[in-house]
Amino acid sequence: MPDEPIKFSPELGLQEGQSQRTALGKFFKLTLVLCALLLITLGGLYFWANSLNEAPKDFPINVPITITQGTGVKDITETLEEQKVIRSNSLLYYTLIFFYEPTDIKASTYVFDQPLSTTEVAERLTKGDFATNLIRFTHIEGERASQLAKRAEEVLPNFDTKNFLDKAEPQEGRLFPDTYFIPADFTHDELLELLLKTFAEKTTSLQTLIEQQELTMDEILILASIIEREANTPESMKLVSGVLQNRLRTGMPLQADASIEYILEKPLSDLTPEDLEIESPYNTYLHTGLPPTPIGNPGLNAITAVLEPTLSEYYYYITDDEGEFYFAETYDRHLMNIERYLR
Repeated sequence: MPDEPIKFSPELGLQEGQSQRTALGKFFKLTLVLCALLLITLGGLYFWANSLNEAPKDFPINVPITITQGTGVKDITETLEEQKVIRSNSLLYYTLIFFYEPTDIKASTYVFDQPLSTTEVAERLTKGDFATNLIRFTHIEGERASQLAKRAEEVLPNFDTKNFLDKAEPQEGRLFPDTYFIPADFTHDELLELLLKTFAEKTTSLQTLIEQQELTMDEILILASIIEREANTPESMKLVSGVLQNRLRTGMPLQADASIEYILEKPLSDLTPEDLEIESPYNTYLHTGLPPTPIGNPGLNAITAVLEPTLSEYYYYITDDEGEFYFAETYDRHLMNIERYLR
């Protein structure tokens, strides 16, 4: 059968044209939607990255942060995130990798006097724009605010001892002992703020243990300040803590020589039997319970010793001339230890 000629249908042509226009319209709309989604995504990424670039709210002002020679870029960025200098270690890492030469990062101790964005921190690291007038200042474990102030006055020209003590002595026990690298022009207020801030940071990990104690935070610090002066190692601190807490529970006086040392401001080695009779609320030979305030500023080991004492039946201890401890459950055994190790 011969092929029939193709017949043209106006209606069919119209339908095909409409279909093409409909398809093009859908494609155009889909393209617009995709473009809109892309713009929204890019905008969201921009604002997200911009927010990560901003300085953290608790940016460390005048806090020395040391980057040692040979530290990798990733470790540097993680350290700065831990120190609250930046919000995202990834943002700083890729900023340094793509926009700077990582080998240009200068190893040193950095001190920031104002909050910086992540990109500004990157520039600071690679330009080596760090403080060079830092003073190494060590606040010794067990040291009192008055002793600390005396030494600070000698090295800090802008330090006012009276103003410092007016604010610091009520905070005795919370002036965290550590080695600090501080600017030479540090004031008394800045030093106090640094000491208190460091205390808060160092004790954060202990909050769960603190909340489990029968002692209040003030009582924990008072006891820790005594332990700091009475013991000399983390292990002996925990043993002494157990002894003193046994005494507190049974109503026995603590009989801590460190409290007499605090009253008279002379070393333990110079105490006499007459010194133990001095009338003072800090005399733990005459008065039961804890003294009214800490007798110094304890370090982390002493505070931890209060929270995690070594449990025992000991109620007495002595220390020989070599710093060795001897513990006893009874007074008779205690006298034997005195005779054997101190005579």
